[in-house]
Amino acid sequence: MNDFVQVILDGIGVFSIVLGRDFVSSGFLHSSLYLLLRNLICSRSEIRIASDAVLRVLSISFGHATVGEFVVANADYIIDSLCRQLRHLDINPHVPDVLAAMLSYIGTARDILPLLEEPMRAVSSELEVLGRHQNPNLTMPFLKAMGEISKASKSEAILLPNEAESCNADVSTKVHMIQNWFEENNMDASSLCTKSLSIEKGPIDFDDATLRLEYWEQLMIRLNEMKRYRRIVGSLVGSCLKAATPLVSSKNGSACLVALDIIEDVSISLAKVEEAYKHEKQTKVTIGEAIQMLSLNALKDEMGAQDEEADENRVLPAMNKIWPYLIVCLKNKVSVSAIRKCLNLLHKVVQIGGGDFFVRRFHNDGHIIWKLLTSFPFQRKQMLLDEKRILLPYRDTSLTLEAPIAEVSNQKIQVAVLDMITMMCANKRTSSALKVALKKVSGIVVGIACSRTAGLRDSSMRALSGLARIDSDLIWLLLADVYYSLNKHDDIVPPNQDLAGISDLLPAPSSSKEYMFANNAGENFSIDVDPSSVEFVFKTMELEVF
Repeated sequence: MNDFVQVILDGIGVFSIVLGRDFVSSGFLHSSLYLLLRNLICSRSEIRIASDAVLRVLSISFGHATVGEFVVANADYIIDSLCRQLRHLDINPHVPDVLAAMLSYIGTARDILPLLEEPMRAVSSELEVLGRHQNPNLTMPFLKAMGEISKASKSEAILLPNEAESCNADVSTKVHMIQNWFEENNMDASSLCTKSLSIEKGPIDFDDATLRLEYWEQLMIRLNEMKRYRRIVGSLVGSCLKAATPLVSSKNGSACLVALDIIEDVSISLAKVEEAYKHEKQTKVTIGEAIQMLSLNALKDEMGAQDEEADENRVLPAMNKIWPYLIVCLKNKVSVSAIRKCLNLLHKVVQIGGGDFFVRRFHNDGHIIWKLLTSFPFQRKQMLLDEKRILLPYRDTSLTLEAPIAEVSNQKIQVAVLDMITMMCANKRTSSALKVALKKVSGIVVGIACSRTAGLRDSSMRALSGLARIDSDLIWLLLADVYYSLNKHDDIVPPNQDLAGISDLLPAPSSSKEYMFANNAGENFSIDVDPSSVEFVFKTMELEVF
């Protein structure tokens, strides 16, 4: 069978060379393209190589520099075939794979994204609850196809702000030059006569075409084209967000990981789309100033008739939608990889949305994140017994009780949480999200740093240094409580004379529960304080600060 497919593929290449332009006019090209793309994802390397070779022959034969350019030139025929076959997935289960192969094969193509809105609607519907129920075996293929769309959209979205900013800078420069020329020559628009400017008022230091109606009409067309394409990209990433976000909470580890990748791409894309919108909005204002200054009444009426975009505040609603699913993902503990990726994405989401937006969310749901830090070996066994007692009788305990995680895996998760804290403390935009939980988080991190768990020492020290940048007094008070309680000797020299009498203020605790960090961390947090670790932490922080 595979040999037969290879013969057909080779035959397509031969026919295209022999027939030349007749291969197109007869319809053979358009009927063959889908077949060639479909076989790019074949499990047999011989078939994939044959398909790739034929596509290269076709692109050269019909005057295209690359296969990507050739596919884009004929994309409407391919998309049409995809849309038809998406309606009959029972007999065309390979369609999502073909879509993914096409996008990954040609890379990010500006010309192809506008054609993806219709197939994107079909893909989104298949990833909804009903679609997943009807075709459960296609969930992963459709997710992968959506992943390719989100990657392509992100690559295009990243370019949008620079393009919009460049346009805004160009327009602002032109308007500024016109304003200066008017002021220098004591003119206004009512006395403007472009035919005699250079004779009566001296040479113009800019192209006098900028004073004409046609120039500003072209600028308006350019601005509208930028807006149209930005809306297309925004629409695609919005569809990706809607379809992929619920799957972040999937108990299927592979689906969860792909969905997290999509959400990361979508988050970046939405931020770039909104940034581009702000530049476009400013450009529109600047063009309006020029139109007013030059009394271009025809364009003034056109600008007034344009629709206002009330849907461009995309980022914060998206972050609000994503947050609860990230929390569910952390609670599910599908896999260590999923949790680590989710924590990394959580930091990026806070960075994009801003820490102030997430203060209340960390207040309500932060305990889910900090619980990952206080798990084995810092978790009291009694807490697990209490959790069993509160289970409702009709609940399936296999779903509600946490599955035991290997010590090494658990430590990887704790490192990921500590790294997330470090990254969030690194700048003011994200650090404000931690302010409602600062005492608790600081207590946990100080406790981990002072424990016997050597595998968490480096990451806990980085997190501790980050927290000290937010509130150094709190961190030093927690560390001093432990250090001077363990070192009740006259020969202990404090790093600063201001701390000389602190040992008198902080009496030695009768048990580990009485340490300030333990009180801040919560009753379920329990560690054995290691004197050597305490010495190391205190001296390291002393060197950093003093």
